[in-house]
Amino acid sequence: MTKRREPLTYQLTLTKVASLIGWDRCGAICGVSQRSVRYWSDPECETEIRMIDAERLDRAFMEAGGDHAPFHHLMALRLELAAREGEQVASLARLAGQCAKESGEAVAALVEASSNAGDPATRRAAKAEVEQAIDVLTSGLGALDRLG
Repeated sequence: MTKRREPLTYQLTLTKVASLIGWDRCGAICGVSQRSVRYWSDPECETEIRMIDAERLDRAFMEAGGDHAPFHHLMALRLELAAREGEQVASLARLAGQCAKESGEAVAALVEASSNAGDPATRRAAKAEVEQAIDVLTSGLGALDRLG
């Protein structure tokens, strides 16, 4: 039976990396056995991945065709969420409405930018809308995280 790995965890991130490059390759990159890497991905195991190994796996993931550095992305997002913990959290319903609004505006701006790809002002506006959507979605993620 597959163990549940919670979102925003190193265990889930490692599982995603291994699904692209393989457990054996993860072990070889980190200089440990495949079993050790699997232990790192086990939420019930006390051993965890080292930062240097996470960096190595990020590089391998991107070299294998991944479009981002998964561990770097996870760490940055977790740190951003920790910084927002002191913020006053709106109700989830209100936050969901803000997410819908900002996401819709971001999608509309991206569609507009695809039609006017040569216009720097249109691209700049689309970037601003996407950034606003990411910000409110991150707030929603933090609110969910604080609920337990």
